[in-house]
Amino acid sequence: MAALDLVGLSFGALKERRLRSGLTVLMVIIGVALMTSINGLGGGMNNYITEQLGTLGANVLIITPSSAFGPMEQSGMQTKLTPQTLRTIERIQGVKYVVPFFSGGVTLKSGGQTKTVAILGIDHTKIVYVVPKITLESGSFVSSGDSGGILLGYTTAHPPSLDKPFANTGQAVVVEFSNVESQAGVEKLVTKMKAFQVRGVLKEIGTQQIDSQAFISLAAANTLFQKNSVYDGIYVITDGTDINDKVETNIIKIYGKNIGVISPKAMASTIQELMGTLIGFLSAIAAVSMLVGAVGIITTLYTSVMERTREIGLLKAIGYTRETVLFMFLTESFAIGLLGGSLGLVFGIAGAYVLIQVLPFGGPGAISINPYFSPLQLIQVFLLACGLSVVAGLYPAWRASTLNPITALKKE
Repeated sequence: MAALDLVGLSFGALKERRLRSGLTVLMVIIGVALMTSINGLGGGMNNYITEQLGTLGANVLIITPSSAFGPMEQSGMQTKLTPQTLRTIERIQGVKYVVPFFSGGVTLKSGGQTKTVAILGIDHTKIVYVVPKITLESGSFVSSGDSGGILLGYTTAHPPSLDKPFANTGQAVVVEFSNVESQAGVEKLVTKMKAFQVRGVLKEIGTQQIDSQAFISLAAANTLFQKNSVYDGIYVITDGTDINDKVETNIIKIYGKNIGVISPKAMASTIQELMGTLIGFLSAIAAVSMLVGAVGIITTLYTSVMERTREIGLLKAIGYTRETVLFMFLTESFAIGLLGGSLGLVFGIAGAYVLIQVLPFGGPGAISINPYFSPLQLIQVFLLACGLSVVAGLYPAWRASTLNPITALKKE
């Protein structure tokens, strides 16, 4: 009998038992869809992390007042980042520039619109060393002595939620900032307002960290946030990526573990490792769903063998060999994997785009993450579904192939 005829018999047998076969296929679809969606979201998240942290120069280290990981060397102690800290770090071999910064959250007001943004006070003449891709859409950077100028990131100036710019170059904006102050021995929340003029707008970089911020001069931020020349952080630009580790080691030798030294690339690697662990855990859950589907295939085909005992006996009596019967039932299990795997990939890809809208990092105004599907991973998931289905069908197929035709024909 031709192989195509056997395939037709296999699909016909599945069609006769639509409900049972449909539920079995559904279990495979769920497992494949889960694995596909999870892999797509994980790939998109990895790409997002790489893009966000890759905006900073490869030879940039970020100094923070305390270690980001693990306990500090002395309980409650941290290093204050002052002009003296700058001078000390500048003298370390391999350090090209030190770029201190102040940061704080404010409310921007312009033309009846309000927007909450993070403001970074930094030396604009050196910002290009920190973010090499930074360029102007219009206007100019803010000079070091300019206490009334502000530079807007692209999405700060052009919010996606508005059909017109929030503010243009040359326009005035009001910065509203709240701070806790002690008045007559009583601490009160004091709100301050200061007018700035937009000196320029940045081109879109595609990085939330830059596009959604605003930038003022170092001196203006020191006054606005009342920092008293104690910096929130320092960007250290080294002579090259090959000496980043050496510079980091020397900084830690001087300040111990009470100071934080972060490499953006190392940070990305750490986050991606954590994400990989989480994605692996979720993929394992999806794999369990596929195993449940495999059990369903075994149940469906074994029941089919029991129900079709007389039919199998008849087929063997008219000349079907053990191999032919085995192939016929394995084709049924493969058909379940083929159909479930194909539909699972389609639903998994669509599901990832749906999830991206309902999860915390999706939707309007949220960070922009697009699912990424590796062709190799899609092929692997599809082959896993088909392979697992065939393996699940081995026992029922073997059982069918070993039935004695005479005994089978006598079965009521």
